[in-house]
Amino acid sequence: MTVVLGVGNPIMGDDATGLALLARVRARWAAGADAPAGAAGGLIPLSSDRRDAAPAAAALAEEEIRGVRFVDGGTAGMELLPVIQGARDLLLLDSLAGPGAPGEVVRLTGDQVPRLLRQKLSPHQVGLLDLLSAARLLGREPGRVAVVGVVAASPELDLELSAEVAAALEPAAAVATGVLSSWT
Repeated sequence: MTVVLGVGNPIMGDDATGLALLARVRARWAAGADAPAGAAGGLIPLSSDRRDAAPAAAALAEEEIRGVRFVDGGTAGMELLPVIQGARDLLLLDSLAGPGAPGEVVRLTGDQVPRLLRQKLSPHQVGLLDLLSAARLLGREPGRVAVVGVVAASPELDLELSAEVAAALEPAAAVATGVLSSWT
């Protein structure tokens, strides 16, 4: 199954970009892929009795829409390994430290993902790289991996996104939805 995984900390300003993108991409997908955001609904907690979810992953929230699984990874770490291992294709949504100016939309695919994530573009990437490596070592890595993010202006304690990042959310959601459409 294709998995869209948003990560971030909702109280750390632009670090919440991945979560804000997840909501927009989910809404676009629910409305018919290329439709604007605004569809009703939301993520629901994973059931702790699911056989394909580790007990530690029970606090994650997910929703399946039109064959795509949307997962709010928040600040989880190794709890995300079963999510990544279960993905045929994986689209990661996150805030990035570069390359580019604050508010710039970045799309990484294929070999660009590990090469550019080694440059420490995302506050979560050490965990994400570790998870992708662990999935590879266990022989259950996704067939395709892409990252869509927005270059952060201020990943500091704040409940709001910076103006630059907030303005880039819809264009980034369109890019992410385009990736999904090309995979399905």
